[in-house]
Amino acid sequence: MSEWLQRKYILLLSNTLDKFKEKNGTFNCRCPICGDSQKNKHKARGYFLSKQGVYKYFCHNCGATRTVENFLKEIAPNLLQEYKLEVLKEKQEVLDVLNPDKLPDLPSAVDDAADVMSKYSSKPSFTDLNKRPFTELTKISSLTHLHPAHVYIKNRMIPSPYHYKIFYVENGYEWAKKWLPEKFTSEFKGKDPRVVMPMCDKKGKCFGAVARGILPTQQRYLKMVWSEDSGFVYGLESVDIAKTIYVVEGQFDSMFLPNCIAVGSMHFDLIKKHLPDQDVVIVLDNEPRSPGTAGQMLKAVERGYKVCVWPSHIKEKDINDMVLNGIDPVDIRQIIDTNTHSGLKAKLAITAWKK
Repeated sequence: MSEWLQRKYILLLSNTLDKFKEKNGTFNCRCPICGDSQKNKHKARGYFLSKQGVYKYFCHNCGATRTVENFLKEIAPNLLQEYKLEVLKEKQEVLDVLNPDKLPDLPSAVDDAADVMSKYSSKPSFTDLNKRPFTELTKISSLTHLHPAHVYIKNRMIPSPYHYKIFYVENGYEWAKKWLPEKFTSEFKGKDPRVVMPMCDKKGKCFGAVARGILPTQQRYLKMVWSEDSGFVYGLESVDIAKTIYVVEGQFDSMFLPNCIAVGSMHFDLIKKHLPDQDVVIVLDNEPRSPGTAGQMLKAVERGYKVCVWPSHIKEKDINDMVLNGIDPVDIRQIIDTNTHSGLKAKLAITAWKK
């Protein structure tokens, strides 16, 4: 069982446990098994202690030791059955989704750079959904902590405020076909678990989505756009146009910087269209050996944008990798601001960076 689930049921018991309190992940209360000290009603010598993700109850007065399940059995049998059902549910979710061997081949349906601006006649209407697109999907924040999609997002260290903006779909291809049948034409009935990130304009109206596979055997992305005016841009609904706006490549990368959007394939015309007069900093992946990346940086400079040229001590490819390797997002922003250039200085820095 997950540590989260154990904590949930300990907290459910809190109203019935005398002198209950929590400090640094440890729960303390008067022992309901022995009644604790009869002389001093303020003494609380029962503890729920966590070791390697497993909570156990121990009383320093009577020496009683219980797992969470056995504690519920003895103290709150009415909660025991509910607890057991949730444990089984978590285990089944893991078995159902994390089984790459059972995944059939997924039909090819990934956008290339040219296809990002494709226009389809079968545009879904999001008028009724307003700022809550794809309501038939489940938010990551609503999943159990052992659900594979929640584990995937947590392992990528995506900040929790974004968990309510990312959704889960068990069969990504069939879901994409529902919204854009002209593009996703093949039949596919197997499991294709994905996290879905809706793309919305500045007013919060959804114009597309990107669905990212959570298993290593999957095709990485399914991309959908219905508006040639909006293109493949993620995060517009959250930016403050009065402040500096960072433009990165990946959706996950954008979640670690304040006031940031992600533009797939770095379409500068789209940036100019959505942010015509704003203070913009282009932050591409750290790929000094890639002629394409260097070329895109130089193109950005030619168009008058400021660009981040990563310093030599940064070895990670992108911002998410930097966070995973222990670099604080606050420090990453400082690195970006310190190494942002424009004009001739930017060109010289790019030349030195790609050597």
